[in-house]
Amino acid sequence: MGVEQHVVSPGEDFHRTYPAAQSNAIADAIEERGEFPYELTYLGDGGELWRAGEAQSGMETLPERYAGQLLALAPPSSPVRIVDLGPGTTRPVRGVIRHFLDASRLAGYRGIDISGEILEMAGEALRADFPSQRFVLCQGDFAGPDLARVLTDEPDEAVRLVVLAGGTAYNVPDPDRLLRHVRAAMNDQDVLLLTLRVDTGVDRPPFMDKVSVGGPYKPQQLMGLDLLGIDRSWYVTETGFGPVRSEVFVRVRFAEPVTVAFGARTASFEPGDRVLIWRYLYHDGAAVRDQLTRCGFRVRLFEHGDDRQMILVAATPSQDDPS
Repeated sequence: MGVEQHVVSPGEDFHRTYPAAQSNAIADAIEERGEFPYELTYLGDGGELWRAGEAQSGMETLPERYAGQLLALAPPSSPVRIVDLGPGTTRPVRGVIRHFLDASRLAGYRGIDISGEILEMAGEALRADFPSQRFVLCQGDFAGPDLARVLTDEPDEAVRLVVLAGGTAYNVPDPDRLLRHVRAAMNDQDVLLLTLRVDTGVDRPPFMDKVSVGGPYKPQQLMGLDLLGIDRSWYVTETGFGPVRSEVFVRVRFAEPVTVAFGARTASFEPGDRVLIWRYLYHDGAAVRDQLTRCGFRVRLFEHGDDRQMILVAATPSQDDPS
């Protein structure tokens, strides 16, 4: 006797969280590459889950520690506007804001995120620390055309410090494409700031050698499947490392047959099928430098945190064509 096929449809919570365009994007990603887009798990209740599950990593303090060196990369006396791509709690940039204010060099702050809930958290944190300052927060996808809303030519000719903190650039399916997209919108004097976790070749977690079943994973990483109506008892989680892409991943492996009906479209899974729910490009330091060069940047600052796995990188646009 065969195992019962579970047929589910996204419920009201799914459609309340994801408008039609995002619902279609989710269906496309699941069908075409077996992936629930991780960036969309920050929407709705996922934003609060993300904040509740956020842990201090050491990356948050690096920008403040090197704020003076970051400011020195801008032309002397020029105003600097911070453009925060995916601000989260804003913890990584608040120390930089304070340093730039003390130096009378802050021209303003703009943040953009796909999640309105994340932007609300960001605004609360910024207003609490800097009640007299004005901050501009925009909801949109900085990996697409919405980037132009925060990276536009400024009448005061301010230099932009473009921030991708907390490994944001390495969560997306194609980090090179994102970096080239950001590079194309930057001026020659702008500065890109990244904070990343890198592979040092030592102290690697066990799942890098053998896939770990049952975790570790964060609760918000399962939120998308929950909203689709996929019961957690129908799959197991797997955490591992893909050496071909140099990528740490969390995925689910189905133990029972499941069909998700997106209106007239369906996505079906048999036992053993997998869906990726989180990815992180896990380069070493040399590969980070090579990637930035390949994407049209020149590395100007490269610093390790107390934990050698945490790095801060600042880069400026090179004159070479990254295409």
